[in-house]
Amino acid sequence: MTLPYYAVIFTSKLNQSAQRYEEAANRMFELTKEQPGFLGINSARDENGIGITVCYWESLEAIKNWKNHTEHQEAQMMGKKEWYEFYHLRIAKVEHEYSFGELV
Repeated sequence: MTLPYYAVIFTSKLNQSAQRYEEAANRMFELTKEQPGFLGINSARDENGIGITVCYWESLEAIKNWKNHTEHQEAQMMGKKEWYEFYHLRIAKVEHEYSFGELV
């Protein structure tokens, strides 16, 4: 990825009754990859339902466009209404990065 870029960090906890969440999450993953300015994504969730997804973008404009995407807005509403006990979203500008090995 060319520096600088942006990271959207989404931390959440699923409700125990999060019906159809997995299906919607997979759809959002596929749809995100089609968006202009999308650079990549990493995601993990533990056995207690706590998850962190980091989505990488070329610009703040690309992030805004994704936030306003109609299908994504529908998923956001379902998240608030049915899927999440809580969520927290952060946007960070990445100016430096280091790595060792390959991210699996």
